[in-house]
Amino acid sequence: MAKAYTERAGEVAELVISAPPLNLFDGQLIGDLEVALAEIGTLTRESAVRAVLLRAEGKVFCAGVDVHEFQDLSTSAGAHLMARFLAVVQSLEGLPVPVLAVVHALNLTIGFELSLGCDLMWAAEEASFGLVEATVGLTPGGGGTQRLVARAGAARAAELVMTGDIYPATEMHQWGVVNRVLPAAVLLEQARAFAPRPAAGPTAATAIGKRVLQTARDHGVAAADAITPREVGRVFATRDLAAGITSLLEHGPRQAAFQGR
Repeated sequence: MAKAYTERAGEVAELVISAPPLNLFDGQLIGDLEVALAEIGTLTRESAVRAVLLRAEGKVFCAGVDVHEFQDLSTSAGAHLMARFLAVVQSLEGLPVPVLAVVHALNLTIGFELSLGCDLMWAAEEASFGLVEATVGLTPGGGGTQRLVARAGAARAAELVMTGDIYPATEMHQWGVVNRVLPAAVLLEQARAFAPRPAAGPTAATAIGKRVLQTARDHGVAAADAITPREVGRVFATRDLAAGITSLLEHGPRQAAFQGR
């Protein structure tokens, strides 16, 4: 049985982690995520999927990695495993559509890193987060360190990485890591109600907006400025912009029906 799978609700794809009881990452889960992300990537290129929701089933979002995966690894084998973890995060992050992580409970190590690869993160009031690799003598290898620096700053990222402590969703919200904190009973319902909104947006323009945001994050404002005219210029060739202008002139603001092209 697959430990990760996709579901579709119109133009929204749900990427679901389902490896009970603790959603521990192992070789099969990573492989299932690789397959699911490749499928979603194809659907986004066909404009069949225009937003993604990442969620997990069970009592925790992710309790980390099955430590058996780390036993007796050589330096090269350990590097290869970390490269696979990072590649999954990068694949999710690189999707040209809005991606929302919905974290309902405890979320540790690679699960946290995967959700940091999403554009937006919503969490339940009961949720908690940690990069706890230090407690077993490791350091995060799935890109969480650098993505926390981008969201929360270097000092706060250092605290998570060096202590291995676990932090509540409310604190992650205060630090700018989590966008919204909601009661667990309504979290998924509200996320599902929200996801069609960005899915209905101008997908090509959103993809370019993501590219500029990521360039600013990774290389600074000057680098983002350097690519902005060229990248945003590409939007002028899209059907959605032409439709949006026509709709604004004929019907007023926020009435456009975008097709993602």
